[in-house]
Amino acid sequence: MRGIFWNSRGLRDLAKRNFLHDLSLEKNLDFIALLETYRRDFSDELLNSFCGNREFTWQWNPPNGRSGGILVGFNSQNFILQNQFHGEFFCQTAFKEQM
Repeated sequence: MRGIFWNSRGLRDLAKRNFLHDLSLEKNLDFIALLETYRRDFSDELLNSFCGNREFTWQWNPPNGRSGGILVGFNSQNFILQNQFHGEFFCQTAFKEQM
């Protein structure tokens, strides 16, 4: 399983989005976890660009004030969501590999 945890410090910069897209395809990432996104919501187009237009399942927590924001996604072609829980300052996601 390959993935990335990254404190992105915001996602407005096109270079950061391109980096995620290219890295996701190059390394064939199974999950992406981004911290400090500073975003309240995400369009399908934006989420698809992060994972190289592969089928990912996403969940997020919006920022609390001017800090925070968490985005977690995993490849739903290879993994099945088992459990998810949202706290005020965290996202917990459990998934297992499909047999």
